[in-house]
Amino acid sequence: MDASEFKQIFLPCHRRMYAAAWRLTGSSQEAEDLVQDAMLRLWTKRDGLQVPDNAEAFAVTTMRNLFYDQHRKQRLKENDEEPREHQLSTERDASVDLEQRQAVSLVQRAIDELPDKQRAIITMHDIDNLSYEEIQDQTGLNAVNIRVALSRARKSIRDRLQGL
Repeated sequence: MDASEFKQIFLPCHRRMYAAAWRLTGSSQEAEDLVQDAMLRLWTKRDGLQVPDNAEAFAVTTMRNLFYDQHRKQRLKENDEEPREHQLSTERDASVDLEQRQAVSLVQRAIDELPDKQRAIITMHDIDNLSYEEIQDQTGLNAVNIRVALSRARKSIRDRLQGL
């Protein structure tokens, strides 16, 4: 089919194609785009086309099939994506989380192995975020003794972790 024959057959179908496209899309801009895409599809396939008995019906059917194909592809894309609640966050790596949990476990074990007084002071100060005055009120120790016990507890933990 040459260009002049194509124009004679399919260009008069434009009005009917647009009306059907508008009913499908509900938007004049989308309807125009759909008609243009359908005309392009007909143009690219013109060499293999026989002259249809009813050119309008053939053109409208081509346009309608194109619309369904586009929406089917869009729906498949939407369905291929996992829901957000099932996706793992990519901000953090699972191996980093595992290493952090192991480090916390090692520190907790090292704290548990400290003498009672050091364990209580490091727990109150570094974990419970109590001030020296609050620790002094609870333990009856003076600030200097608290600082010394805290320093020794931290050094002991540091030495154990470096040994690992």
